[in-house]
Amino acid sequence: MFNKKLKIDYSLLIIIIIGLVFFFIYSFLALNFPHNFSGEPKLILNSPDETANYFYSDLFARKTTLKFQDDANLIADGLVVPRSMRVINDYTVPAGFIGLPLIYGSLAKVLGSCSIQFFTPLFAILGIIFFYLLIKELFGKTAGFLSALFVFILPAFWYYTNRSMMPNILFIVLIIIALYFWLKALRHKKILYYLFFGFSTGLALMVRTSDVVWFLPLFFILLLLHLKKIKWLYLFFSVVIGVITFIPVLFFNKANYGQYFSFGYDTGLFSSTQNQLFALAGKIVLPFGFHPVVAFKNLLNYTWGIFPFWTILGVAFILIFILWSVVKKQKVFIVYWILYLLVSAYLVIYYGSWSFHDNPNPDLITIGTSYIRYWLPIYLFLLPMIFIPLVDLLKKRKITLGITVTALWLFFAFLSFQLVIMDNQEGIYKISKNIKEYQNIAGQVQTKTENNAIIIADRLDKVFFPKRKVIFRLNNNLNFLAVKKLIVAGYPVYYFYFTRSSEDLTYFNEKYFKKFDLEVNPSILGFKEQSLYPIKLTEETNNGI
Repeated sequence: MFNKKLKIDYSLLIIIIIGLVFFFIYSFLALNFPHNFSGEPKLILNSPDETANYFYSDLFARKTTLKFQDDANLIADGLVVPRSMRVINDYTVPAGFIGLPLIYGSLAKVLGSCSIQFFTPLFAILGIIFFYLLIKELFGKTAGFLSALFVFILPAFWYYTNRSMMPNILFIVLIIIALYFWLKALRHKKILYYLFFGFSTGLALMVRTSDVVWFLPLFFILLLLHLKKIKWLYLFFSVVIGVITFIPVLFFNKANYGQYFSFGYDTGLFSSTQNQLFALAGKIVLPFGFHPVVAFKNLLNYTWGIFPFWTILGVAFILIFILWSVVKKQKVFIVYWILYLLVSAYLVIYYGSWSFHDNPNPDLITIGTSYIRYWLPIYLFLLPMIFIPLVDLLKKRKITLGITVTALWLFFAFLSFQLVIMDNQEGIYKISKNIKEYQNIAGQVQTKTENNAIIIADRLDKVFFPKRKVIFRLNNNLNFLAVKKLIVAGYPVYYFYFTRSSEDLTYFNEKYFKKFDLEVNPSILGFKEQSLYPIKLTEETNNGI
């Protein structure tokens, strides 16, 4: 038995080596902004979701909680809060799913908060390894290897791995791992595989609970297709492990939102415990309605409109793959593309029925728009259908296959680099420049404002929080009255807004502020287009106090 040669999977070894290189490519933003994390988090990120996920990951690492109390909100009725957070029962809590902060915060307890931004790149490489193993189990080593190679340069995957505080990469990686262990459990009937399947599924649903609407139906279909192969007792233990893994979400949901099945996106879903599950199901199946025309238009925009060459390659080969699998009567291939089309159609309708405007210009089609990350499963699981027929066609011409794949990889790597890194709207390099500018603004504003200052910052709330308290916008009379209460209570309040002339400022005060006994004073700090304005009580009101 000791004379048996150890079989080395050289394809896996190559993927791991390439993964080590891509870890640094995927960590471009994280490596660009090293910080001292010994105290409160100082990191400035590009979106409110990323800001919230980072902040609460760090908070959980330090204090094992996902909420904090801001005394200003005891006066301002919850107005003092950045986007992607909300105030409930006087505590500031995440306005999204809490799985990522729980997972990353737990890891950061061991590795330190300075490691938080590197977790997604690490999970991304792990996901590519498991994607190779999954496709290898289904369709063979060569198809798995080539599919994994192209995941490295898949634009959506590359981009959102760099945007490391978004949850979508972590979610899809955990789904890939779950599917791999499910396949291994069916083929080898070992309890360990079942338990790993339950654990990774529980983690995935922690990260993006809303995606239960397509993942669980997919699992039930796979269950029905393999009834005779299932070890039911092992499956029961798998479900138990999945539920246990998910329990922390329920615990912190109750602590944060007052309901076990309430989430930060909408805490008003339920009126009583007994109808929570029914209300949740009704809310998440089609939360944006059913608008197939709108969905199809968005699909075109975020396939052909942004990835034309990828789209040509994908559509051509999926048609070839379908015909090829039918002609060859390959059951596993037929099941794959049918399930792929069903899940893809649902995701297109689910997310495409709504119009997301992540960019200030709603007419732009950019890689930073939410459709890209929500449709990541569509882009990713298309890859094997490209390479299975290609490998079959050129299986006797290995040199030709190697040259073809190398040429395709280099060509698409260049296209992805141009889009992911160099796009002048939301490319990674552009984001890097923006963050450096934000750091400059934040630094100067901090020198001009008090530690307990509150800044009305609009979309730049992400720049000042958490070093300064922030208000997103003043939307109604109650908000203006809340600002007055804050000033009376001794909080310095500032408006970070477009630079205005003295005449414009006078008009601005007369129209919006004077009727609430407030006045926006002249700017104390100016930048290219925006300035920092102190807000004070009017002289008459101040003298009266």
